[in-house]
Amino acid sequence: MLGLERRIWLFIIVGIIFPPPVFIKAQSQTDTTTITLQEVALQAPKIGTVQNKLPFSLSVKDLTSFQAIYQQLSLQEYLGSVPGLFTQNANNYAQDLRISLRGFGSRAAFGIRGVKIIVDGIPETTPDGQGQLDNIPLGLLKSFEVLRGPSASLYGNASGGVIYLKTLDKLEDKAAQFKVIFGSYEFQSYQLATSLENEKTEALIHANRTQTNGYRKNSGFEQNLFNIKVKHLFTLQSSLQLQLNYTNSPIAQDAGGLTLEETESNWDQARQRNVDYNTYESVDHFKAGLRWQQNWRSQWDLDTYGFYSYRDFYGKLPFENGGIIDLNRNYFGFGSRLNYKQENHLWQIGIESSSQQDQRDRFLNLKGIQGEQSFSQLESFRSLGFYILDEVQWKKLLLRTSLRYDDLSLGADSVLEDQKYQVLNPSIGLSYEIDIKQRLFVNFSSSFETPTLSELSSNPSGKEGLNLELNPSRALNYEIGWKGLWAKTRIEANLFFIESSNEILPYELEAFPGRSFYRNTGATERFGFELSGIYKTKAWEVQTSITQARYEFATSESIEGNALPGIPNSQFFLQVGYLSPTDWKLQLTGESIGRFYADNKNSVQIDAYQKVRLQGGKTISFGGVEANLFAGINNLFNARYFDNIRLNAFGKRYYEPAPGRNIFFGVSVGL
Repeated sequence: MLGLERRIWLFIIVGIIFPPPVFIKAQSQTDTTTITLQEVALQAPKIGTVQNKLPFSLSVKDLTSFQAIYQQLSLQEYLGSVPGLFTQNANNYAQDLRISLRGFGSRAAFGIRGVKIIVDGIPETTPDGQGQLDNIPLGLLKSFEVLRGPSASLYGNASGGVIYLKTLDKLEDKAAQFKVIFGSYEFQSYQLATSLENEKTEALIHANRTQTNGYRKNSGFEQNLFNIKVKHLFTLQSSLQLQLNYTNSPIAQDAGGLTLEETESNWDQARQRNVDYNTYESVDHFKAGLRWQQNWRSQWDLDTYGFYSYRDFYGKLPFENGGIIDLNRNYFGFGSRLNYKQENHLWQIGIESSSQQDQRDRFLNLKGIQGEQSFSQLESFRSLGFYILDEVQWKKLLLRTSLRYDDLSLGADSVLEDQKYQVLNPSIGLSYEIDIKQRLFVNFSSSFETPTLSELSSNPSGKEGLNLELNPSRALNYEIGWKGLWAKTRIEANLFFIESSNEILPYELEAFPGRSFYRNTGATERFGFELSGIYKTKAWEVQTSITQARYEFATSESIEGNALPGIPNSQFFLQVGYLSPTDWKLQLTGESIGRFYADNKNSVQIDAYQKVRLQGGKTISFGGVEANLFAGINNLFNARYFDNIRLNAFGKRYYEPAPGRNIFFGVSVGL
């Protein structure tokens, strides 16, 4: 017989697919028939072709309907619907969310690698391929787009996929909003936003303070975030957008990895060594960006951006030699693209340049006390890229091609000569209209990914300089798929095959427990099937996705045929939202994650798990004031699973336990 938890899970799925008659009767005929899914021009593909015509896999989600009932603690809450995308580490705030997309990014010991992050048209990812999300104002998210596959012909280095985030330009129907959220583990969030506008200018000012003790011992987190976004319309053809962001996180503790035996004896404990060495990170981050858009008549338009970012990072790791890191990063760049469009022909030429300088200092960690300096190095990475993109439509066919050249240079003041790379990345895609609602597509694309500066500076010899034995990885992507769009339903299905060489993966050494080093592990092959769909009416929104894939080493000596660690072989996502005529919002989200491995040898298997989230709220109005009361339950059935797996960890300390059932509730008031 089925266990209780499985029977409950099965009951929920059946209840979602065949909702009880009482709910069906509660909605009027109008609720289910008046909404129609619309095609919209997208930002991530760089040319504003509608989604259904594009000859590659792309996920898009509008968050506005249910954003008001989210906890807004981690981007993981939003990304589950994207097939081929897997997230971990949502509860280790010292290491940030880890994202892998068709296997790209799986090597990250902290932050994001190999996946490009763009926020409102301006890169968040550094030129060497490092990305972080700790400065993203989750309360302002409006929508996201995800290119699910190698996109180096558009975005250059470390573009195994692209996540394009859009934030609000202004508050709708209100001048100011205050929100407060409380939850388990002493979670508190306070948000204040105000919107100003006149005939030509919109401004949104947002401040947020978040803190929590964390689920595990030594896993607390505190953050203060301030964000300004101003958009000014000079004419109907010309606009300027300003972004300013300041993030201060004085502490984000790291509870560390445990052995399986330790998790069984005490699920929420911290690794004792992490406590002894007082492991945590502190971050100050500032970013300023400008984006200018100019149209000439109906055929020409120019999109130009420039930005500067400064990041001051201080962190303690659980070992003595080099166990304290003090990093100061300056990162700046610009980009410009010129578009020309005729009725059936679009082309674009673009240039992007960015530069990064990291002053990396390491000190002895004397059981939590900073000792003598053991390492000091100024590292640099520069990137210059040119690309051309062309899109032609003949009757039922659409052909899209792009080609990008990148000149990359990296080095350090302790290295005599910079390492240089010149790279050419092409892509070609074709889509065919079966009928007005359906299209077939095929594409070929490539990616190129250098090691990041932090990976290169993790030298196993323990000396200054860069580990130049670590080589860039390359990948080729082949894909075939089908898309369908009807009045209330959108479906996309595809098959992909990716060949990569010089795959980079982390490992640990006994002398530096808790510190990651990196090495090339030969060629890999990745192949899989992805299916996603959305059904939407005025009252209901049902979204689902399925991923079934295999990611394996192709030519790596003793591990040939083994699965790449850290990536599940299957994923299933189902989310049902309900908007009642009486201003209730309810959303039920279920995820099933298949088994995967913790090491290259596949000797340690992580079991499959399922988790469910339920959240809802109601909007009430009185005296010109609008209030939204909301609450939610994470991990509704108290599933026991791991929030993060540390790949190839020394001493079998792979495991970071996830919290069990936990709650949040809050209220927002708008004027």
